[in-house]
Amino acid sequence: MEDPEAYLRALTAPLAQAREREPRPVVRFSAEAVANAFVMLGLLPAARAGEILAAQRPALQAAGLQVGAEIGELSVSPSTRGFCQARAPAPASLQRIPLAVAAGPVRCRLGGHDLVITWATLTPEGIRVSYHGDAKDSDSQRARAAGEEIARQITELSITDDTGGTYLVPARSVHGIMSGRRSASGRTLWVPEGGFLAVPGPGHASSRGGRPAVRWLEFSVGSGQPARIQIPPPSSVPTGTAQPSWPTPAECYLAEFAPPAADWSIGSAETGTVELDTAAIVAAVAGALLAVGAVPPDSAVLTGIQDRVRRDWRLTLSDRQLALTGTQGSHEPTASAGLAVRLPFNQATAVIENITAHQDMVSVQLYGRPWVLGGSWPTITPCFQVTAIDDTGVPHEGKPGNASASISTHEGTGTFWFWPPVPPQATQLRVTVSTLWEAAWAFIDIPGRLPHTAKCLRSCGKRAPANAQRHRRSN
Repeated sequence: MEDPEAYLRALTAPLAQAREREPRPVVRFSAEAVANAFVMLGLLPAARAGEILAAQRPALQAAGLQVGAEIGELSVSPSTRGFCQARAPAPASLQRIPLAVAAGPVRCRLGGHDLVITWATLTPEGIRVSYHGDAKDSDSQRARAAGEEIARQITELSITDDTGGTYLVPARSVHGIMSGRRSASGRTLWVPEGGFLAVPGPGHASSRGGRPAVRWLEFSVGSGQPARIQIPPPSSVPTGTAQPSWPTPAECYLAEFAPPAADWSIGSAETGTVELDTAAIVAAVAGALLAVGAVPPDSAVLTGIQDRVRRDWRLTLSDRQLALTGTQGSHEPTASAGLAVRLPFNQATAVIENITAHQDMVSVQLYGRPWVLGGSWPTITPCFQVTAIDDTGVPHEGKPGNASASISTHEGTGTFWFWPPVPPQATQLRVTVSTLWEAAWAFIDIPGRLPHTAKCLRSCGKRAPANAQRHRRSN
């Protein structure tokens, strides 16, 4: 078993012999990928790994070879450093953690526009609100102007709660876009959508601690009729701990390490396109984790690892399914439920915020910490993975959708779509959220579907279904 620091030094040492117009003695970005894996798994401090990589830059530059600073060559990525910093104990008060979640839709008149509030999430820092407007047939320039007008008018909202508290919407907290979708007639319909944070007004403290104090919110503009949305308490559902899908964190990491395509490339204006030898990079990372003893030599994760790719799951969607993953402002039937279910993690924080069912396309919104964005292959930063098994016995993988994360607090939220689609006869999911180190589950009813009277997942207690086993090592 080798020392990770010594291994990385030995891996990068041949770079000192690099010569112009000759093949590089080390596969490009293989050393960075190995260093990233060591840092993510806690095998080597980020600062030390960064020093070892950076020490080889002068030799490459002296040889007339390009070192792509903009694409992270010979460095530890900022997202990896951020993840490691965030793995330190969480602060006493997480600013964005959901305390309660209300599901819309609630329609609110906003000047010359109708605003549909889809979600209102109570957090320690205030109320996070998601919204969309009505789809309109117009050109892109007029649609953009309408979106900007809606963003300005949102800051004029009067928001109150049942305790007498008031909330303000700072202009900097409003984030919106105009999304286009094709109508049946072939024209483009533009839908304003986005979110904002409403913070407590002067003299009103935000909600802290456990159960929320707020039971409803009212939104209005001027003397218009207020729109009320009820804030339910967090859902009381069975939860428990589970084992990650692989026996060791390094195996979990390798399971997530497949490139998006066999012919993957990265680049920038500085470097142009850099074609990566994906198979060689995967082999380098697997070999490094084997050498330092992080992965057992008989691990099943190693079987065929150089041939795997992780293609964009959206490429497999039909036009109908693709439309259902972005139904804001459409007339498709949608059922949703606010949850705020906190999962029993020890080294992370995870809350299932809500669940939405668009016919057979079902998704959950997850809050988590630590959560970082920006890690791209081969310097990946897998934070949370989501899987589920429904009460008909079909397993589903949570495919990532939209996500956002705070650079300062390392808190994030993201949507996960269950694939394959959840059959209409399924009424309940056992949702499992995993990190590289631990996992936890919750039983969640699918909104809009009547539960089975004879059998459901909860009746099986806390036992994992037979086809939800951990991966085993090969013999």
